[in-house]
Amino acid sequence: MDAKNTTAKRLVIDEAYYKNLKKMLNASPEDVLVALSCIKALNKQRNYVAIAFLRKHSKCPAASWEKECKTHVKYQETLGIPLDKSIKFSDIYKALKNETTCKDENTKFFIMRYVEFLKSTIIDMDFVETIDITVKLKDYDEQQNG
Repeated sequence: MDAKNTTAKRLVIDEAYYKNLKKMLNASPEDVLVALSCIKALNKQRNYVAIAFLRKHSKCPAASWEKECKTHVKYQETLGIPLDKSIKFSDIYKALKNETTCKDENTKFFIMRYVEFLKSTIIDMDFVETIDITVKLKDYDEQQNG
């Protein structure tokens, strides 16, 4: 793999990178700043779903997102994703209809987060003993989905 392909790959939030960024955004203030700096360098269209989920699932204040990743947050707002942390699955799903660039990649990422949400919600029900939900997406690295 040449340097150009390596750089391009880093500009995409895959499952492993998402999990690392999520941990950092819920850690020390220094880690939060590093994570926001990494996110700021990412393509806003290619990664808007992943970034919206990071905003939704982090302890990082909305003001920090707006200060450090202003372009990304404003772009998401144009797609219907709210500025504050009250982002819902439905907001992100509606945004998928408003943005056609990298639609397949963003939809796949959305689906994997939704499956994760379903599993965690259903298991909390007292009458549920086990959960077996398997979603296999074409051209999606299942090794990342661990």
